[in-house]
Amino acid sequence: MQAIVRTWIADSALAQEGRFKISRASSQMPVLGRIRERFALGQPLKGLKIVLALPLEAATACLGKTLQGGGAEVVLTDGGPLSNNGEIGAALAADGITVIAESDSEPESAKARFFCAMETGPHLIVDDNGELIRTLQSERPDLMAGIRGAVARTRAGLLRLTRLEKEQRLPFPMIVLDDALGMDPFDRRCGTVPSVWDDLLQTADFAAAGKTVVVAGYGRCGKAIAMQAKALGAHVVVAEIDPWKAVEAFMDGCQVMRLQEAALIGDLLITATGAQDTIGGKHYFLMKDGVLLCQAGLPGGEINTNELADIAVSHRTVRDNLERYELIDGRKIYIYDAKPPVNRRSADDDCAEMTDMRLAMLALSLQYMNEHYDRLGNEIMKAPYSLDEEIAVLKLQSLGANIDEAADR
Repeated sequence: MQAIVRTWIADSALAQEGRFKISRASSQMPVLGRIRERFALGQPLKGLKIVLALPLEAATACLGKTLQGGGAEVVLTDGGPLSNNGEIGAALAADGITVIAESDSEPESAKARFFCAMETGPHLIVDDNGELIRTLQSERPDLMAGIRGAVARTRAGLLRLTRLEKEQRLPFPMIVLDDALGMDPFDRRCGTVPSVWDDLLQTADFAAAGKTVVVAGYGRCGKAIAMQAKALGAHVVVAEIDPWKAVEAFMDGCQVMRLQEAALIGDLLITATGAQDTIGGKHYFLMKDGVLLCQAGLPGGEINTNELADIAVSHRTVRDNLERYELIDGRKIYIYDAKPPVNRRSADDDCAEMTDMRLAMLALSLQYMNEHYDRLGNEIMKAPYSLDEEIAVLKLQSLGANIDEAADR
């Protein structure tokens, strides 16, 4: 398999720099490291071809090399409109992983690269949020032959995938990692949520204390964001379409109301729904002057900036990743980093530890899918508990911690 040649991929000096970054990330990912050692010995993925549609970053590179060490041929393409790291791409290409990537961030270009990757004939797919699999099913069903299953790293596109499942058009079984037990206490609470508030404090100068923070969506990510906002001294309002999640938000001490009502009082509106156009034109007319909007779910889709641009009389960038739209009545609406979401910016090496358990679970899920695909239906599922338990044990081992065993009965 030949790597797609780009000028930065062919740069040997750049490749060496990328290897340093990958090595640094690898040192912070002990759980994935233990799986990599096991894969190298057992070769559970030998003879398989795996397409990874994920952001091109150091942590992703560690996953790719783990799968490669387990015997798989790996094709890596960027998973959507997220920034790519040239050093990482050069290092992976030099080490025999096919890299299909560009420096642009246009969604249509990313889709074309995904189709190019799929033309290599993979057995398994990893899709960042399931969006590319939906696109594959609707636009290039011819490329699905031979695919045994897929894994979605996040549940941002789960609504679209669920629709395909209900229509019995999901082409193969899928595991969505966000529903795994380990994703809630570690990945979200220690990774996603701190990154959201770090971004807001550093880039948008937003202090939560005394402010009204509106969280749209009270799933695991939205709940963690809301709880952190309360801890920072904010008054938290939750907007939900699921009645049980709304009840849960109320019992957690949040005020619950419709998003249109919440738009009238919010100082910050942050979306964590995974749904397209959660905030749009009907909300902008209600917002107070100086309101800040940002998203923590679907890349470039939860906040409809086109509708805001249509009604604005002026638009300017006030600082990196912070846009200001002025309406005809003088009100100003600020949007922080509407694409990509705040919690999914291109990762640096120093946050690789926060993705360690998720990517380790992803590697084990691919192994599980390959071993069980012929007994699974074409449906969406969460990772088996046995994998969750295995990841927890590996994490404890990496921490040098031990737990008791149940007493014999």
